Amino acid sequence: MFPRVAFLGQYPVPSKDLPLTFISLEEWTLVRLHGPDVIQCLHNQFTCDIQNLNKHKYSFAAHCNPKGKMISNLYVFHLKNQEMAFIERLNICKKQIEEMKKYMVFSNVTVIPDYNAILIGIAGTNARNHLSMFFSVLPNKTHTIIHTQDVTLLYLSSPSERFLLIINKKSVLDYLLNESQSQIQFNDSRQWVSLDMEAGYPIIEPITSELFIPQAVNMDILDGISFNKGCYIGQESIARIKYRGYNKQTLYRLNGVMDYKKNYNLPAAGDQVELKINNQHWKNVGIVLQSCQIKKDNIWVQVVLNRSILEPSELRITNTQTHDNLMFYY
Repeated sequence: MFPRVAFLGQYPVPSKDLPLTFISLEEWTLVRLHGPDVIQCLHNQFTCDIQNLNKHKYSFAAHCNPKGKMISNLYVFHLKNQEMAFIERLNICKKQIEEMKKYMVFSNVTVIPDYNAILIGIAGTNARNHLSMFFSVLPNKTHTIIHTQDVTLLYLSSPSERFLLIINKKSVLDYLLNESQSQIQFNDSRQWVSLDMEAGYPIIEPITSELFIPQAVNMDILDGISFNKGCYIGQESIARIKYRGYNKQTLYRLNGVMDYKKNYNLPAAGDQVELKINNQHWKNVGIVLQSCQIKKDNIWVQVVLNRSILEPSELRITNTQTHDNLMFYY
């Protein structure tokens, strides 16, 4: 197994200011699935329409429990005949596969986490122009995934054009790095996390797994849910919420300023978000999914909040470990 590639980290930069950057995606992993039943198996478990998934596109998807609560979110796509794959957070991969296998006992499908696959993000100024020096064809809005002999490229349009590369040979990565060294910056997964937060892509950690329906974290907006396909795990609850208007939560990104000279602990997944009531009481109204520090003194926090919150509002996040409070105005 290759050692996981991790570039030296620095403070993430908002997409509008991001120079050309290679980003190590050490917090994500690739999972391969193959066998004659692979399409039907995934179609019966994921929220998107696998049977009609175009081979030139990937799809956002959620994998839910029988109550419709999301175990994880992922990108799913075709690889070769009778082979598919998806990308998800590394720290939730084991749990998600174990849950998936519970419903695969009678399916002829093999599931293999591919820890040898190298995942690299490329984003920032002139990312497409730079990649065109190495690849004759690049993915776009119409064909969001391209396969070459040793690299698969995924196109993401938000918050600005960026690419996710699945590299099967370390020598290919070495070549890309050697030929690009003088033109690019490097960063670790935190930069990709910040871009996902800007784009409104939910980041589900083990502690927030099975807490939310997919609609509460934008999966419907991202076209990660098909309401026309047949039965799948959690479908009844997910459909009921859509057609009866029961979704009472939604995804937000809170922006704040912090004194970087002080030793703050960033909000962690699972921390509680509280709303100030009548200028004296605090009420729990949401949960933190992810946070990151931007350019030393800014902080972004991805949260799921109750839809009933009225603007403007005063919010605070209490760190469950240190009990530090961070204030936000919504």
